[in-house]
Amino acid sequence: MKQIHQEFESGFIWWSLGIAILGGFMIGAHIAMQIGFNMGLPRALDIWIQTHGHLQLIGWTGLFIIGVSLHFLPRMASVPIERRGTLKFILYFTVTGLLIRTNFEFWSPYFDDEKIKVIFKHLANIGNIIKFAGLIFYVSVLTKTFLKAPDFKKRGFEIVKPFFILFILGWIIYSLVQVSSIFLDRYEWIMWNKWSVNLFVSFVLFPISFAFSILNFPLYIHLKPPSKSLKYIGYLYLVIVLFHEFISMPTQMITLPIDFNFTALLVDLTVVLLLLSSGIIQRIFLPNEALSKSPFWRRDGFENEVNQEKKPRKGYSDYGEFGRFEFLIYSAYIWLMIGLFLDALARVLLLFDLPVHYGDDPTRHSFLAGFITLLILGMAQRMLPGFMHKSKIANTKIVFITSILGNIAVFSRVIPMLVPFYLFSSAQILTQIMLYLFGISGFVAIASLIFLFINLRKTSKMR
Repeated sequence: MKQIHQEFESGFIWWSLGIAILGGFMIGAHIAMQIGFNMGLPRALDIWIQTHGHLQLIGWTGLFIIGVSLHFLPRMASVPIERRGTLKFILYFTVTGLLIRTNFEFWSPYFDDEKIKVIFKHLANIGNIIKFAGLIFYVSVLTKTFLKAPDFKKRGFEIVKPFFILFILGWIIYSLVQVSSIFLDRYEWIMWNKWSVNLFVSFVLFPISFAFSILNFPLYIHLKPPSKSLKYIGYLYLVIVLFHEFISMPTQMITLPIDFNFTALLVDLTVVLLLLSSGIIQRIFLPNEALSKSPFWRRDGFENEVNQEKKPRKGYSDYGEFGRFEFLIYSAYIWLMIGLFLDALARVLLLFDLPVHYGDDPTRHSFLAGFITLLILGMAQRMLPGFMHKSKIANTKIVFITSILGNIAVFSRVIPMLVPFYLFSSAQILTQIMLYLFGISGFVAIASLIFLFINLRKTSKMR
């Protein structure tokens, strides 16, 4: 019996880009501009930062991941989503709840009337509940898909199972913590929110990004097929990250004689082990050696049965119709390695009670702006045309432009934060350059997203 799958719900992508450009990235760009050009910080800065982070996690990365996973995973599992309105229900509930919550939380500090603040708080709570309903329904749909999947091992799920376990668990815990803000006071909520954000990164963003990479890279960049050892390292990552988040909880009933910096260092080292075992690092820095181990590699002189005149690019399955998307993918993983190095170095210094001059910000943005955003920019322009039943991206030059702008944005956001403070007082020119770079970083990132939107929109309109 022929399976009938739901068509790709492109609304997830358009809302993701819209919220990112007009919301998450715009707020972040405004804060960076005010710091970089010494314009003074906005009123209620903590609310600005919290809103920026929530829009980026759920609005930008979250909606994109939800939309892609609801199209890709049911097909991979051979379990169609039965009800036609399921995708729209998840989309509209998540977006509506997110916008209601963030808007009323964001504007509340600008009103002095306590009655208005109380009304805004109640409305934000309603939005929180609506968003929670959308996310939990999404998790239930994916869980049902995994449980019903036939031939689980044959379809590649066995190797990536530990990452999907964390992915599902991460969405559940994060959603529960976020909706609990209704019952917590401000101080408690700040601690739990910070913990849930770190958990979302470790449980949701990295596992799903890595799982999609090892499932798709053998086709896209001729990465060697994932080995069974990757599954065992994946379970090792699962155990370590579970333990790390447990001992990092704001309310820790049991005091353990283990420094959470040590477990965080173990998480970093396990991620490096995953990158080495998967062959991704080798594919970036030792391409010829990596390709020689891949059965997907089409060597020079290989005659394609379908098109005798045109050969695919060496090391790739395409003919250039998706542009140089690999620049974005490779740079994404390079920024991930930079973030891992910065975090590991900081953890080692802290374990020996030594000062760390750069804090969490460059590490966090190396991962979120560098790894996650650049990976989305690359995968979107390689993967989504197929979801839209198109054989190519509309404009291959735009793919290259997004890679340049995306990397400039990350460089401008991360590098200025790594310059030691004592250099700022002794090198005025360097200080000014770093501040200006920091100030424009957000708007350069927005430009890259606008180009992505234009390219995807043109692609969707092609015949």
